[in-house]
Amino acid sequence: MKKFEFEQGDMYISEERLIEGLDVDGIESHLEKRLDELFYSRPLFREYIDLYGRLNNLPKMALLEAHGDTNGDWVFYDGQNGEIEQPVQKLITRNDGKYSALLLAICNPGMHTPKSRKSILVVPDTTINWGLSTDHEIIFDLIVPRIGELDSYTIDYELEQLKKKLSK
Repeated sequence: MKKFEFEQGDMYISEERLIEGLDVDGIESHLEKRLDELFYSRPLFREYIDLYGRLNNLPKMALLEAHGDTNGDWVFYDGQNGEIEQPVQKLITRNDGKYSALLLAICNPGMHTPKSRKSILVVPDTTINWGLSTDHEIIFDLIVPRIGELDSYTIDYELEQLKKKLSK
């Protein structure tokens, strides 16, 4: 995986994805596009991640993008031809606590639920179909350490709890 650092967050992307035509000079705009696709219909999730980061002194997010699959474990492919298979959980563990959130743009056909100790995880429910119209909503779970999964029913309450902690 190659890492690119930007003000709004870091981008980790597999070598295979870069070879598929993603221009290195366009990585920052690619990151911005992915963030928009993930949060355009869920701005409260983005607000929650930002407040969580402030509260825990984790100022940035990271987007991790690669082809993914399941073989009993959730894996992603790296290398020039996708020949290197690695566990997604290992990637999470290596970056946990460095970012407010790890946004996993890695297909998850096995619907695996990874774990973290410090960083919020944004996990797709299944495969990801980027490039569909903006009417298409990317389905993902927001998994918060020590709290669990947040959804549209609980986000308002949890957001208020974070705001109370920040105001102290």
